Amino acid sequence: MKIVIIPPKNKLDYLAETIIEGLYKQGYEIYSSDMGNGVLETDVYSDDEIIEHSKSCDYIFVIWGKKVGGFPGPKYYLLDKINRRDRVILIDGSEWTSTGHPIPNQVREAKNNPSLRRGEPWIDEFMYNNSNWYFKRECYKQDLEKGIIPLLFGAVDRHFLETKVEKKYDLFCSYGQMNDGLRLETYNFCKQLQNEGYNVVLSSGMGYEEFKKKLKSSWIGVDAWGGGDCCARLWEILSNQTMAICQKYRIEFPDDFTDGENIVYYSSIYEFETKVRHYLNNREEIERISNNGYEHLLGYHTSSARVKYIMDKVNENIRN
Repeated sequence: MKIVIIPPKNKLDYLAETIIEGLYKQGYEIYSSDMGNGVLETDVYSDDEIIEHSKSCDYIFVIWGKKVGGFPGPKYYLLDKINRRDRVILIDGSEWTSTGHPIPNQVREAKNNPSLRRGEPWIDEFMYNNSNWYFKRECYKQDLEKGIIPLLFGAVDRHFLETKVEKKYDLFCSYGQMNDGLRLETYNFCKQLQNEGYNVVLSSGMGYEEFKKKLKSSWIGVDAWGGGDCCARLWEILSNQTMAICQKYRIEFPDDFTDGENIVYYSSIYEFETKVRHYLNNREEIERISNNGYEHLLGYHTSSARVKYIMDKVNENIRN
């Protein structure tokens, strides 16, 4: 299958990385307008070459990227010259608004009113009108009415630590920022547990290999909402066969996990504290849930599985 990609130019985007890795794993023939996010240098072409290849390709993947600093985002202008809306698949990884940037006071006010996490403009109307399939990472129930298709982050190859390690940490709770969701509250409780004598990883800013080793060496990994409900941390925890305790998503979650079977969900700090203490006293349960979570991840939430999901949806769902 011949795939043209119009990705964010030279800017790392986790969902872009996930989908591009999955396209390669599926063995598709790739023609990209730009480097970055795993695109091979040999698969990058000029604008004129992309326009020409688009005439005979099966699908055109346009992958969202935040415009910031020296990063201009994807080359949307190519779509007018390609003029094949019926073959265009949009991958929208934005959070807060369709630009990826929060509106004034949104982050602060959404802390107490989560409905404000869905800011306006929410749908990229230009891409909605210039694509046949619109996949969105932060997809709410009301978005389904417009034909938006949910598409979460997933596990990519770099998440997995292949070496075996012994479990020696009770909890892993490490955030890049603590402005959103229940990050601050969960961090403070984990710090309290550390003061009680539990072995807790709270540090941030470590190298990625050290990060994965400590994560895989932990019995429980903590996840909470970031700028979006769907964050990288959940997939990193699950990839390293650690039990994930995750703030329950409000967005759509295809092939969801099951609380108490292959994940542990919480919706309040009280529920988090109660469940953490329960599972710390039931290590066999932790092991069962972490093993089940790992198997469910491999079956439904890898980069390859994400692309298969996209193609399945493309075949069953054509928006007029």
